[in-house]
Amino acid sequence: MNSRFPTRTAIVVVAAPAKTEAPVEAAPVAQKKDKPRLKGFGSLYKRGNLWWIGYSVNGRWFRESSGSESDTVALNLLKKRWKEVGKGRFIGPSEDKVRMDDLFEAVRVDYRNNARRSTKDLEGRIRNLEAAFAGMRAVDVAESLIERYKANRLSENIKKGKRKVCPATVNRELGVLRRAFRLAVRQKRISAAPNITLFEENNARQGFVEPKEFEAIASNLPKHLQDFCRFAYATGWRKGELQTLRWADVNRDAQTIILRSEHSKNKEPRLLPLTGELGEIVARRWAARVIQNVDGTTGLAEYVFHCGDGRPVGEFRKTWKAACKKAGKPGLLVHDLRRSAVRNFDRSGVSQTVAMKISGHKTDSVYRRYRIVSESDIREALERTQAVNAEIRQRKVVSIAEAKESSR
Repeated sequence: MNSRFPTRTAIVVVAAPAKTEAPVEAAPVAQKKDKPRLKGFGSLYKRGNLWWIGYSVNGRWFRESSGSESDTVALNLLKKRWKEVGKGRFIGPSEDKVRMDDLFEAVRVDYRNNARRSTKDLEGRIRNLEAAFAGMRAVDVAESLIERYKANRLSENIKKGKRKVCPATVNRELGVLRRAFRLAVRQKRISAAPNITLFEENNARQGFVEPKEFEAIASNLPKHLQDFCRFAYATGWRKGELQTLRWADVNRDAQTIILRSEHSKNKEPRLLPLTGELGEIVARRWAARVIQNVDGTTGLAEYVFHCGDGRPVGEFRKTWKAACKKAGKPGLLVHDLRRSAVRNFDRSGVSQTVAMKISGHKTDSVYRRYRIVSESDIREALERTQAVNAEIRQRKVVSIAEAKESSR
């Protein structure tokens, strides 16, 4: 071996034994969760972050978004649809697209088609409803929103004056809202309508006028309104019924008037004999039927009660108010003449059945509400009762034996 080169020691590297490790258990594989479903009806599935529902009705498949990331909300929507199908009220996703504007327009069409007399008042009532609900989905108008509307309306003032809106006014508006929802349900545009409760009304008027007081009022009215109001006071007919009365409805030979069913509020025709004062009123109106036309020619008025130029009697609230004030009876309404007529029928001993035929009342309850009893009526009734009782007390009561003895 060459000494110039030192001896090299070989180094052997021995690998350390591998560290024993505990065996790693395999992670459990997540089980696939079944989709929530209503067996035999539908199920839920997720699209993006939102839950959707799918269901079948009469062989047709419907899909709807719950609009929520919660499967509970989606399941409740599915249950709701299931109940609607069971009750026969299923409309489907299309009802979510129905707006309150659509419902209000349907009410307008309904009023026009049925020629309702309150059509002229409809727009004013819808105007307030539209201010609160226009643009909203019909399904979103719940009872809580309607109650809030009622409270807000009662806190408002009427347009003319500082008086608050009364419950009766709000009730008329709620009646339109209720009609709108009922039409939508009937036309199968929505599946259900909210429960709408009205205010209790305790504003039944008690106004009436005695014959002498009425004559004082009538004398302050323009000539063309005097006979109009006298006829109303004698018959209890409504103002609107008299305004539509035409000569074609008058049989002067038979001395009768027929109120057509289309002009009667209760939709029933009425026959009225022209006796006494009524005959005199119609005779005066017949003499006043000749009118002067704009072109200078003469013609015959179509209406029994007209303004002197052939036009039917219109609104005369201010004129009536001024006449009542002059007569010392402020606050009376033209409609109080109807109450006064009913009271006069009752005081004259006219049976309720006959009186209702004359005035056109359809139900006993409404007629009784119009049958006003005044303080003088009560006083007179008490005086008559006391007189009878006093007469009975003064009678001498004797036994039968005494009566026989005195008769011998």
